[in-house]
Amino acid sequence: MSLYLIRYLILFIFLFMLSACFSFQNQIKDEMVLIPEGIFTMGYNINNKNEWGDTDEEPVHKVFLKSYYMDRYEVSASQFSKFLNNHPDKAPFYFQTGLGVTIEKVDNLFSPKIGLKNYVANRISWYGADAYCKWISKRLPTEAEWEKASRGTDGRIFPWGNEFPTNERVTFRRKFNLLGFKALEQVDSMPGGQSPYGVHHMAGNAWEWVSDWYKDIYYEESPYNNPKGPESGITKVLRGGNWYYKAYYMRTTYRFNEKPDVFKNWQGFRCAKDLNS
Repeated sequence: MSLYLIRYLILFIFLFMLSACFSFQNQIKDEMVLIPEGIFTMGYNINNKNEWGDTDEEPVHKVFLKSYYMDRYEVSASQFSKFLNNHPDKAPFYFQTGLGVTIEKVDNLFSPKIGLKNYVANRISWYGADAYCKWISKRLPTEAEWEKASRGTDGRIFPWGNEFPTNERVTFRRKFNLLGFKALEQVDSMPGGQSPYGVHHMAGNAWEWVSDWYKDIYYEESPYNNPKGPESGITKVLRGGNWYYKAYYMRTTYRFNEKPDVFKNWQGFRCAKDLNS
C-alpha cells in the first residue's frame, strides 16, 4: 500500500469520526438541553399569601449543581414501546397496560395506541423509568436537577413564571373520563409552558419519576453540592403534577412520592445525562 493511500485512509477515518461526533452533539442538542453549572434556590417558603406549600418543601436552601443535560421532552409512547420490545421478559416489572395508557400490547408486541405515538408513556414503574434511561446511556435526573431545570435560578413558582396556570400552558384539571386522551398533550406541545431552559411539560401531562428516595425532612440535611437524596427509603420522588391535578401541584417545588414498583396511569418520566458521559 502506498504512503499516499495510507495518508488518504487516515484522513478519511479522521473526518468520519469528526462527522460522527458532530452528529452526536447535534442529536444531544435536539433531544436534550444543557442546564449550566451554578447555584439555584431549592424549596418553597410556606409562609405566603396563597397559603401554598408543604413542610417537606422547607427549608428553602441554596444548591450548587454541576452542568448536565435534561431531556427536552418526556419519554414518548413510541420510545418506550421500543424499549419494552427489547426487554420482553422484564416488561411486567417496568410497565402495565390499561384503559388510560398510551401503550398497548398486541400479539406480544408493544406499540403506541393509534394516534398516541408522540404522547407521554405512562403507567410506568420507577424501575421501568430507571432501566430505560440506562438502556439509552442516560440516567434519571436527581430531584435537585429536575427542580432547577423546571424553575431556573429566579425562584419561579411554575416553569413559565409566577402566573396562574391556564390550559394553554399546562394540562391540569382535565378529567380523563370526559376527555379521554385529549386530557393529555403531545410531548413537544404547549411551548407557552416551557421552563426557562426550554424544557416542555415540567408541569402537567404526567408525574415524572426522579432518581431520589423520598424523605420528608431531607431538605434539613441535604448537602450543598449535587445532592442525590437519601441513601435508602420506601418511596421514590415524582415531580411536576399531571393532567388532572389542580394548580397547587403544578408548582416547581411540589414533592410527590410513590413506591417504585407501583403502576398508576399518571406516572411518566424523562432522562438526564452527565456532561462528559
